[in-house]
Amino acid sequence: MPYSLKDLDGMSIDAAQALSFEERDGLLDLIIAEGRGQSTDVLSYRTGLYSDFFDEDLTRMLKVKAIKVLCRGTTSSGFDGLPVGDTDEEQYRACFRHIKTHLDAGRTGFNRVATLIVFLTNMDN
Repeated sequence: MPYSLKDLDGMSIDAAQALSFEERDGLLDLIIAEGRGQSTDVLSYRTGLYSDFFDEDLTRMLKVKAIKVLCRGTTSSGFDGLPVGDTDEEQYRACFRHIKTHLDAGRTGFNRVATLIVFLTNMDN
């Protein structure tokens, strides 16, 4: 039976952390979905994993043993510091490859990204 956030709120930390990984994983999806927010009611082309702010519920995240992945290196440069690719598309792909490497290491995915900033620019400016 899937648990709800109300169920989680009624559990002690020990009881919540005793749940299976799959059960805690499902609860984390609910925590993230509830935490995403929009600044206005204006309809936007940004849907899905985009949000204007994220209300991080640390109590609930602690209960499900959530990890926070802080990505670094989200520019389009390689490990040598030089820009990868000559086109915007190639640079975007390089940025997202870097991010995917961090997410894979944290055993998570893009569906759990709460905030993302990518810089595509001439780093010499």
